[in-house]
Amino acid sequence: MNFPLPSSRARAGLFLMACFTAALVCYYASKNALAAYYLGANTRSGYERAVRLEPGDSRNWYLLGRSYLYDFEQPDPGRAIAALRHAVSLDPYSAEALLDLAAAYEGEGDIAQARAAYQAANKVYPLSADVCWSYGNFLLRQGEQDLAFARLRKAVELEPRRGAEAFSRALRVQPDPNVVLDKVVPASAAGYLPILQALSASGDLDTAKVVWKRLVGLNEKIALGDTAPIFNELFQQRRPKEAASLWPEAVAMMRNPPPPDPPRSLLWDGGFESGYAGGGFSWNFFPMSGDVQIALDRSEKHSGGASLRILFNGRENLNFEDGCHNIAPEAGKTYQLTGWVKTQSLTSSEGVRLQIFAFGRDGNQSVMTDEVHGTQAWKQLELKWTAPAGTEFGRVCVRRVMSDQPGSDVQGAAWIDDVSLVPADGDSAKP
Repeated sequence: MNFPLPSSRARAGLFLMACFTAALVCYYASKNALAAYYLGANTRSGYERAVRLEPGDSRNWYLLGRSYLYDFEQPDPGRAIAALRHAVSLDPYSAEALLDLAAAYEGEGDIAQARAAYQAANKVYPLSADVCWSYGNFLLRQGEQDLAFARLRKAVELEPRRGAEAFSRALRVQPDPNVVLDKVVPASAAGYLPILQALSASGDLDTAKVVWKRLVGLNEKIALGDTAPIFNELFQQRRPKEAASLWPEAVAMMRNPPPPDPPRSLLWDGGFESGYAGGGFSWNFFPMSGDVQIALDRSEKHSGGASLRILFNGRENLNFEDGCHNIAPEAGKTYQLTGWVKTQSLTSSEGVRLQIFAFGRDGNQSVMTDEVHGTQAWKQLELKWTAPAGTEFGRVCVRRVMSDQPGSDVQGAAWIDDVSLVPADGDSAKP
């Protein structure tokens, strides 16, 4: 079927219409591009130009309002309120514009309007952590404790990382940490751990232990490293006995605990099975320490699945002390230190040994086992030691004493495994 072609006059009209449409599209596209350009400048003048170009865009008014509100050099709260009100009129569901409008009203002392804006934001976006947080803090400033705590709790529930700050702010108006934990922080490790770490960092161990008790009571599995801050601070404040009492609880919460150590041993994970090295009563070592490399080795072990390997590169006659484990011995009590050492081509007259170092009110003490060097199959090291009077704290370390012989730059490898420190009337070795 053949259709008649439009007349030349009709074709001209269609052409003009197409040109007009293209021009219109170009005009609006250029306006959009220009407005975006001015917004991208992140300046007050840029936002003002953007709203003139696109006055119907709520976000342009929102950004302009923020520029008036948060400009530290030339703030203009009145214009901020006007711009933010206009942004909300264009988009009543903009929670961010409502929050800034509420902040502007509150800054001007108009608490009723601020409350209305916060309530509106809460209504349009009740599951926003930012909205719950801002509204909760407003209520806290107004002295409405119960309502504030409910909003802050919701914010922490939505974003657990806010737990430490929520706890800190609530504690300023409610000094009982148990009340704050009940009302502000959902019972979860994700919520408790940031609080525990913040309290430990600030040195408030008494409050930290309240949070610790809640954390333990959850029976959740967590990474052992997440508990390190409280132990580090307990050591810093010279409270090793308290740290020792909490350590079994920390181990009980870890996801993959190692096999048990000999009964009553002061050394945890003496067989290096956990793969963990960090704070608390665990092994501590630096993987690269000058001319020495230290790492767990799963290809060589006395028993179990791993040992601690130490490689010396032969460039120095080292006085070496690393691969350490904190201990909290009982003053006056006798202990049996036992460990197994293997060496491979470990040069010089001084090899590796185990050392006990004790800190006490009456001074410090250091004792060491015999050394092992050359190439030796697994050899047991033993030492009986009585903790001096006044001993409060100590550590067991792998040690290599600097040799007094010429040509004593140490080279070779050593492996340590199955280390224990038990009361002398107990088992002295790990099977």
